[in-house]
Amino acid sequence: MSSVSYEKAFKNLGMEPKAYLKKFALPIIGFGIFFALLMYVLLPTLFVGPAQYIPALVTVICFIFAFAYPLSILGAKASRIDNNMHYYITQMGSIATAETPRLDIIRIVSENDDYQELAEETRKIYDLVTVWNLSLADGCRFISKRTPSIIFEDFLDRFAHALQSGEDVKSFLFAEQNVVMNEYESMYNGALYAVEVIKELFVSMVMSLIFMASFAVIMPVITGMNAELLMGIVVVVFLLTDLVMVVFTKNKIPKDPAWSRSKLLTSDKLKMYRSIPISIAGCIVVAVLVTLYGKIETSIAVAMIFTPLVYTGYVARKIEKSIRRKDENFPAFIRSLGSSAGARGGVIDDALRALRAHDFGPLTKDVNNLYKMLVTRIDKMTSWEIFSANTGSNLIQRFSVMFVEATNLGGKPEVIGDIIATNFHRIVTLRKKRTQSAGSLVGVLYGLTGGIGFTMYISLGVVGLMQDMFSAVEMPPGMSMGMVLYTNVGSMDLLANMVLAIMVGHSLMSAILIRVVDGGHMLSATIDFVIMVWISGASAVVTMAAVSSLLGIT
Repeated sequence: MSSVSYEKAFKNLGMEPKAYLKKFALPIIGFGIFFALLMYVLLPTLFVGPAQYIPALVTVICFIFAFAYPLSILGAKASRIDNNMHYYITQMGSIATAETPRLDIIRIVSENDDYQELAEETRKIYDLVTVWNLSLADGCRFISKRTPSIIFEDFLDRFAHALQSGEDVKSFLFAEQNVVMNEYESMYNGALYAVEVIKELFVSMVMSLIFMASFAVIMPVITGMNAELLMGIVVVVFLLTDLVMVVFTKNKIPKDPAWSRSKLLTSDKLKMYRSIPISIAGCIVVAVLVTLYGKIETSIAVAMIFTPLVYTGYVARKIEKSIRRKDENFPAFIRSLGSSAGARGGVIDDALRALRAHDFGPLTKDVNNLYKMLVTRIDKMTSWEIFSANTGSNLIQRFSVMFVEATNLGGKPEVIGDIIATNFHRIVTLRKKRTQSAGSLVGVLYGLTGGIGFTMYISLGVVGLMQDMFSAVEMPPGMSMGMVLYTNVGSMDLLANMVLAIMVGHSLMSAILIRVVDGGHMLSATIDFVIMVWISGASAVVTMAAVSSLLGIT
């Protein structure tokens, strides 16, 4: 299995294994070995004891990277293909209703740039048929052996078999709607299960980092080590771990953005972008007021300064909620439009006029605007592009284009509407599961933030208490407190600020992680970020007050 994967990987890279070894792998490995030797020669005193393995570790990492790179590129390409398969099969099924020749179906989907690598793979099939005179079945089989996606590979094998057996292409593509959507659902559910595993892994790693941070605070009292250096290392390790988890989760989760990627500047986008300078101005004003007042705890002051960002998050989340409601209403709209247009001989304008009497929730206003654009003789495709951009939904944008394109080719609107509505509804159902998964993650991360704050600030409180107590103790002549404990561990204010930096950085990464899992806009993450910063600030104040009260510090 591994050799087959490497074979596909090198084909996708467009390189022979020997060429890859000479041009890429050997230089990387050589750099790792050279770097290790250079460190041992130039800094022999630095890398002693356990540290002597660090340069060698760089060499090992270079080895792993050189051999893992082709497979990682292959996996990333497979993921991008899989993330477009549900759109791909829906478009093919919609086009087929117009009795479009099978080679033209391949050509049309290959020209859709939204499919990225999937369009490239399909274009290769088209070129094999038109340039190299292969049959369509042979072209499909040729690409199926080289494509990194298992879902696409299986589809091409089934398509090739159907073509060779003489099965009607339209019937085959109709049947494939359910098959491919089932495979996409399995992939999606598998990714959501991976999120649950990542959640448990994240909690475990953060708990380990909490103990490491507590160790970095308390250990200098016992050993005399530089507390500020240790805490600096903890800050870097903590934030790097959070960043790695965000990147890892982003690679595992399906690329299914809720927001439209249209370049048209809609009223909702303007509203959201205008909220950004307002929030930033609010942060600056609060920062000035807090600085002038000067009697607020640092952790609370930081939370207050970031609070105006909630406005941008609120605007983004309100728009996002409207987008999700429109997504829920779109299947009913497109199915009704298809049925109505089919009954009127395929005339979309007349069907839309009849549908204006119906209520499609938040989508009703956009439907009315679409009808107005069509009756004023604005270009049909442009009207639908404006309609989909105004809804703000990525799903509506992608499926609306398919509907218009297929009906323009002479397809049956009622069949097209039914195909799109069915597949659309299944995707919306999967998205609801994803939202639920993100919702459970929110509770975990909020609780984890409070736990981090409590543990780290109680460690700071205890160290501060010990430093104050023992510095006030008078020792007999000839004895030093340093013989027992190291009372000078550095500036407690600096250590507290470093802990606060960890809390703020962790809050930011956690907020981004929630949005990565949720699939929403990153600007709506500011609400979660501000809430977690407030949890951090509150835990700091409450914990330090509790430590002072319980241990009798005045």
